[in-house]
Amino acid sequence: MDRKKFEFVKPKVVKSVEKDPESIFRELQIPNIKGLWSQQADILREYYNNFKTNPDVAIELPTGTGKTLIGLLIAEYRRRCHQERVLYLCPTKQLAKQVHSKAKEYGLPASLLIGSQNKYSEEEYGNYIMSKSVGITTYSAIFNTNPFRMDDANIILLDDAHSAENYISSLWTVDIKRKQNKEVFESIIELFKGDISEYNYTRIMSDDNEYYKPIYDLIPYPKYLEKLPQLIELLDANITECVNAKHPWSKINENLEMCQMFFSWGEINIRPLIPPTKTHVAFSNAKQRIYMSATLGDGGELERITGVRKIGKIPIPKGWDKYSNGRRLILFPNRIFNPDDSLKVAFGAIQNQERALVLCPDNRTAQFFISKMEQELPEYTVLQSSDIEDSLVPFSSREKVVLVLTNRYDGIDLSGDICRLQIVFGMPEATNLQEGFLWNRLNANAVLSELVKTRITQALGRCTRSNDDFANVIMLDPNLLKFCTRRENLVGFHPEIQAEIEFGLSNSEKIESVTEMIEFMNDFITDKEYFSAINDAITEIREEYEKRPKAEVQKLTLSVENEVDFMYAIWKRELDRALEKAKLILENLSGGKELDGYRAWWYYNAGNAAYLAKRIIPTDPNLDRNYYSSALRMSNGISWMADLIHSVPTDDDVPRIDPYLAAQTDNIEKVLNDLGLFGVMFERDMKMLLSLINNDEAKKFEKGLEHLGRILGFDAFLPKGDAAPDGVWSIRDKFFGFEAKTEESPEDPVYSDACRQTDGHKKWICENVPLPDGATIEASMISHKNTIRNDALPQSRGLFHINTSDIRELALKATSVLRRIRSVLAKDQGPNLFHKEHISNFITAEKLSYRDVEEFLKTKSLDELEQCK
Repeated sequence: MDRKKFEFVKPKVVKSVEKDPESIFRELQIPNIKGLWSQQADILREYYNNFKTNPDVAIELPTGTGKTLIGLLIAEYRRRCHQERVLYLCPTKQLAKQVHSKAKEYGLPASLLIGSQNKYSEEEYGNYIMSKSVGITTYSAIFNTNPFRMDDANIILLDDAHSAENYISSLWTVDIKRKQNKEVFESIIELFKGDISEYNYTRIMSDDNEYYKPIYDLIPYPKYLEKLPQLIELLDANITECVNAKHPWSKINENLEMCQMFFSWGEINIRPLIPPTKTHVAFSNAKQRIYMSATLGDGGELERITGVRKIGKIPIPKGWDKYSNGRRLILFPNRIFNPDDSLKVAFGAIQNQERALVLCPDNRTAQFFISKMEQELPEYTVLQSSDIEDSLVPFSSREKVVLVLTNRYDGIDLSGDICRLQIVFGMPEATNLQEGFLWNRLNANAVLSELVKTRITQALGRCTRSNDDFANVIMLDPNLLKFCTRRENLVGFHPEIQAEIEFGLSNSEKIESVTEMIEFMNDFITDKEYFSAINDAITEIREEYEKRPKAEVQKLTLSVENEVDFMYAIWKRELDRALEKAKLILENLSGGKELDGYRAWWYYNAGNAAYLAKRIIPTDPNLDRNYYSSALRMSNGISWMADLIHSVPTDDDVPRIDPYLAAQTDNIEKVLNDLGLFGVMFERDMKMLLSLINNDEAKKFEKGLEHLGRILGFDAFLPKGDAAPDGVWSIRDKFFGFEAKTEESPEDPVYSDACRQTDGHKKWICENVPLPDGATIEASMISHKNTIRNDALPQSRGLFHINTSDIRELALKATSVLRRIRSVLAKDQGPNLFHKEHISNFITAEKLSYRDVEEFLKTKSLDELEQCK
């Protein structure tokens, strides 16, 4: 029997016919879409006419403006007309599935390529490889150490482009988590013990995970370089155990001299300044990369995120410059309530809506919110990102559920009744340790404020996805409130968001109780007439607003190309070129105080480059000293610089920053930020402090004493237990314990038992508080008494006495001084670097520096009281 031969086919010669994306749309005849909106057509024409040959182009597309359709039409144009392999990247599998579903709905050929690359459908993958379909996948398919099946795309579209930030940076970040690799984490910290402040070292090596005061720190570069051989040995021996660090280690282990080491209580990051994406062929080999985002920002942050020196921008079209989809009622509980009551607003709103989205900047903040919620709402289910990686059904199908996401301000769509309540919990300024250090320790926040605006804008679009959508938004953080109240920040938002924020700020301060705020939000959702009135009010004021970038943003934009060039020059060990670029960066950032923090950061980086260069190439041997000295001269009041001066070469005339005063300044600034530079919460808090400190009842006075310590800039706490002190104040390695006898009669003398009790607090602090090496501990008794028994004198030696009336006078003075500092900061339009200088100078002038407070606490020895039998 004759065998039937395979019936081969003759391939058809593909003839590409040039058609613009708009023409392709008309051919599709998509059901339910009669035509493109004029603004969509404007973007497609702008891309086709002016940007189709740019290697990097960004498109600004506000939420709900048909971003997916525009992206898919551009992708189809590149595939169909140029026979290119096109990858459409999404942050998550769930969003990739959503885009794939849309492509099929539009009649566009698309291949869904998610999960393990070894398990891709061969048919789907083959269609992508042969340019028969657009590949739809996740960022992790490209940004991994071996994207072997995804390393040859001609065109890459990055949807929700700002969501790519941590996917990209993580590829070059060796991340050692304390929780997962405690021994490795502590071994690295121990290696650099001499290069970390005793205060931070002690906290890190103890189980002191303080939510209210996180640690952000950086090993000074000369010390990092000095101990790099030991660090490499340590990591080489342990890297296989560190799941999050193993693959990035292979990307940076030959370039560790070009990285820096950041650390916190729970994490160590070793990473370059900017991710060197152009060294990653899966990204760099593409002919064109297209970045789509709800907001592009104005200071070059997209370039810093992606490691691309120049990205062409297609801005938001006319018609969308004033308008955005949906309506949000944005409220600020911290405008009027203390932190505990502000959380009650959130939990009350959750109970009303029964489903909520909570966005947090980091794991620490997320875990704090979850722990509080589990106490208040134990019947609610908490979901996190892993629970909705493949589908939103685990969230959308449940009642009494809260979805808590970390650093996910974009790339989550909860439209309609899926979710009507969103909580932005925590200031989104620090989604990684480098950002946290720049914002919290160096005040280099001019560039980060642009990122904050971008993240807030992205966050506000998560639950309002269409014209008729609506949601409540709770902004829950004193620093969020501060950021949004500052006029120079507010005008950088889209006009619609400006109007919603202004409406929310104005109404938040008028609300008188937690219940009233919760009911206000509920009425917005449930009462159509009330909703319409609010909507009309916001729409009316929207027309008065315009988006106006801050003046210093122009300098940041000018600087970014050189910043990216600097990073690549360093990465390639082209140190001459790196130093040239550093010089240009500093020239672009010159002038005015608004960029001082960021300029100090770049003087420091220039110093690092010069320090490395003089070990490798002929160069000016004093250049590193000059750069480091310049960084230190412009950073008065910054606590990290107070320690840095001991670790880098500097000029003799560089002023030494008092580390205690810098720490006190940091703490006072945090108190003022927490209480708000605007609104009534500050005065309520001061009133409560004076009420407590003026009360002789022990428990109330002790709470007032703790409160006083904090507003004076000390770390203060009230221990529990009968033998514990009635208060502990500390600043770095100086500790003060208190025994309060306010309930006792002033007519009675001090007895020996009271002296032994006071002296015992020194031992209690030694045994119960993590103490840095060389710590000093003093103990004071606070009372109305003026006399001491003779037989108590031996036990009173080395102790101090403070009259109750004196501590009350100190409290009154402290509230007055803080009020005056706050009034200046509230008027100031500059960055926080001025705030630190002002606080430092003011408390010194007013005799409330840590030295003055220490002198006050030790003014009178206990044995100097009048003696009696």
